[in-house]
Amino acid sequence: MDIKSGLEIVRQHKEFNAKINELEQAIHKLSGYGYTQGVLEEELRLLKEALQALEDTRFRMVDRVVIGPSMLGGTHK
Repeated sequence: MDIKSGLEIVRQHKEFNAKINELEQAIHKLSGYGYTQGVLEEELRLLKEALQALEDTRFRMVDRVVIGPSMLGGTHK
């Protein structure tokens, strides 16, 4: 399981939003260039999906982990 700190999530969220804005501007400027615009639109779709996945996991609880005494180097009495 990949666990990110709050700061990592915020940083990644800002990066995704910046990339999305840049792609949206590029798509607007390249309207009429079918293939290039299609490639950028696909990249934008994938980036938005990744952003949604990041937002969906932001407040998800981590699965409970049970640590037994033997895992800590102790012994049962």
